[in-house]
Amino acid sequence: KGHFIATLIHRLENETGTQFGFSLGMLGDQTRQRYENDYRTPLIRNKELLQPTPSATIDASVKSPMIFRLTMHAGRSAINISFFDSAGEDMKSLDAMSSEARYICSAAGIIFLLDPLQIDAVRQKLPPARLPLRDIAGEPVYIVERLRELFERQRGLAATKKIKTPVAFVLSKVDTLFPIIDRASALRGTGGHFGVFKLTDAESVNTEVQNYLDSWMGGGFSNRVRSGFAQYKFFGVSSLGRQPDGRGQLESVSPIRVEDPFLWLMHLLGQVKASK
Repeated sequence: KGHFIATLIHRLENETGTQFGFSLGMLGDQTRQRYENDYRTPLIRNKELLQPTPSATIDASVKSPMIFRLTMHAGRSAINISFFDSAGEDMKSLDAMSSEARYICSAAGIIFLLDPLQIDAVRQKLPPARLPLRDIAGEPVYIVERLRELFERQRGLAATKKIKTPVAFVLSKVDTLFPIIDRASALRGTGGHFGVFKLTDAESVNTEVQNYLDSWMGGGFSNRVRSGFAQYKFFGVSSLGRQPDGRGQLESVSPIRVEDPFLWLMHLLGQVKASK
């Protein structure tokens, strides 16, 4: 998640901001220091892998959001955006989510990263040397279920009601999947959202990612999403664009489609134009 946030913010500050006519600035010294020290300097400048986000029970500072102001050049609007980077440990139990990540229920939009390397069918197709340790508690389907239960606990959401907050379900690390996905896959290139969010491209990616997830996990995951969420879309991104060497060093940082889920949420909030 840290790599995704770092490269997303960098893209919004630079290429994506230029294409869509907005600027992204930081609000407050706490945000500037945290983003500079924990994200930009190690990854963007030094091209080193980031350390995992510590649990909020260990480092209370992760409970504080990084706050940015997005200002449209045309003068239409200026909005504040709060990024929360939750530790994986804080998503592995409902009690932890209820105490350390309850702010999720107040979000205007959620970007939910799905780790494909925790899916059994994917792990069986890739070289073992490239795989992280198996973490049953971090399996995507379980975290989705906990997210649903969190809304029921915090907001009193009835079991028959769907979560109305728009959710982007994002398949991360797609560069690691290149050996097992189609050579013509839309996930291998950019979305081409130059100034407008292209709905046809987003729908193409949505269908492709959902088909991959269904083939790897069966239809149960999609069924849970369909029955529990009113507004959602599937995306695929690579925060780094390539794998690091054995020392954790990157030749370059070349993110793929990291801005797509954010632009979709901004479109739903009326801040980004869309086109078919």
